[in-house]
Amino acid sequence: MTEGPVLYEVADHVATITINRPEAYNSLDYEAYEQLSARFAEASADEGVRAIVFTGRGRGFCTGDDVRKLLGAGAAELARRLSTGEIELPGTAMRRSDRPIIGAVNGPAVGYGMELSLLCDIRIAAEEARFSEMFVRRAIVAGDDSFEILPRVVGASAAAEMLMSGDFVDARRALELGLVSRVVPQEELLPAAMELGRNLAANPPLAVRAAKQALALASAGKREELRDFVRRRGSELLATEDHQESVAAFLERREPAFHGR
Repeated sequence: MTEGPVLYEVADHVATITINRPEAYNSLDYEAYEQLSARFAEASADEGVRAIVFTGRGRGFCTGDDVRKLLGAGAAELARRLSTGEIELPGTAMRRSDRPIIGAVNGPAVGYGMELSLLCDIRIAAEEARFSEMFVRRAIVAGDDSFEILPRVVGASAAAEMLMSGDFVDARRALELGLVSRVVPQEELLPAAMELGRNLAANPPLAVRAAKQALALASAGKREELRDFVRRRGSELLATEDHQESVAAFLERREPAFHGR
């Protein structure tokens, strides 16, 4: 396991990425930004990784930018680094990833932390989880991912309320809105996320990645591209060793072993 502000480990084809700043509710400073981006890039480049679980250590998932270090008097420097590309937001590496990302939201997901949760393909929440688009209360505006993804997930009216009020949404309300797929007790959160990760990792990896890409095209409203992709990729997947293995395992009444070929 790596150390520092972001922990990283791989087991059973599942990479676990954990923000490790519990004393600051897993808010992000420059080092955490850099390491979080690097860990998502590392997981996505590793052919042995078939799914990613993303969580925070302690009582917070991620509360966005470290207010003391990056905002207030430090806001001009943050704006400069972002505008010059001196730092890359972790969301960029998450969007590039073709592996399914499971967000295990263990506590508050606030501001940019809320946005990072939206970039997960699947979100599971602990009962203590809370979500807030806090940007407006800091007299700034949320990132484009919030405006693009949140309305698709919870609907236009609920998204507008969250983005313009900055109010917190608790785990139960998040479940009602479809922001998370399930809510579990805190002690069951990481086991549930890991079980789901292992379940996804047991599937043919090329097919899982194709499903993720098709979902992205559908969410973006790219209907023609989606149809072309499904037809082309579907034909390609029929020619893979994994497809033949799935059929053989079914006929032989055994568990399949997929290798991404």
